[in-house]
Amino acid sequence: MSDSDFVVQKVEWFQFRTPKGEPFLVMVASLPNGFYTAVPCQVSMTLASHSHMALGNSVDDALAQLQKTLAGKGVDEIFRPE
Repeated sequence: MSDSDFVVQKVEWFQFRTPKGEPFLVMVASLPNGFYTAVPCQVSMTLASHSHMALGNSVDDALAQLQKTLAGKGVDEIFRPE
């Protein structure tokens, strides 16, 4: 199968909250015709405990802090129920 059989779309994720505060994700994807789709999604996921959360003044700062917070931990340790 050649690469030309696939259309590349850029996808971004946003979190929305209902008026009651219930979170859900919205996937925004580019289309080949130049338009974008925004689709509400319920995605099954496991969130790590807040003890693994990182806080920063920017996305880069938060991600750098998260790398320090998670350093040396395996997936089982990060997502283990507390």
